[in-house]
This record gives sequence, structure tokens and C-alpha cells, in this order.
Amino acid sequence: MFAEERGNLALMETQEILDRYRYTTKAQKDEIDRLRAIIERQDEELRQLLAWIDGDTDALVTLQRIYADPRTSTTDRIKAAGQAVAYERYKLSMQVRVGPSVLSERLAQARTIKAVEPKVIEHSPLDAA
Repeated sequence: MFAEERGNLALMETQEILDRYRYTTKAQKDEIDRLRAIIERQDEELRQLLAWIDGDTDALVTLQRIYADPRTSTTDRIKAAGQAVAYERYKLSMQVRVGPSVLSERLAQARTIKAVEPKVIEHSPLDAA
């Protein structure tokens, strides 16, 4: 009976050790996954920063990335979207293009206006008495 109890005790200790190893392994796996996620975020931030430094992105692209990133706080996303909307939605504007013939006519008219001699008012000084 004593040997049987020893066998059961050894089996329980072995099971306890295995349970501890499973728990430790799961905790390590969870920590590795968490650290990998941090590294991925940092890599993405680094790619964005390098693209901005190299000139591959401009302010609008940066703002769009900020407001599209779910990890960014709501306040920052709203601010970025508010700043970007002015550049994403074009305002209607009118452009008048003046062709070369119209431009040359206008320049000729401007030159003739400048070439006109101004009128001179002739006067004689009053005699001081």
C-alpha cells in the first residue's frame, strides 16, 4: 500500500509539474504575442516616418493615416479628419484662361494708356502786391 501511495504521489507531482509548464508556456506565448504586436506597431510608425522624411508622403497622407488608424484616440482622429477634409473635398472655383491673342491685346491697350501724354494745366503765378 505504501508503494501504491508513493506511485500516486509521484503521478500527482508529475501532473502538477506538467500543469505548471503548460501555464508557464501559455503565459510566455501570450507575452511574445503582445511584444510582437508592439513591434509591428512600431515598425509601421517607423515606415510612416521614413516615408514622410523621404518625401513619399505629404501632410494629407499623414492626416489620412492618423484618422484611419483605430489605435489613435478618438479626439486625435477627429482633429486629423477635420484638418484633412479641406484638402480631400475640393471647393468649386472658376478659372479664366486668357489666350495669347487676348493677352497681347490687353497688353497693347495698357501700353497705349501709359503712352498718352498727361494734360498740363498752364497757369501764371499771382502777382504779390
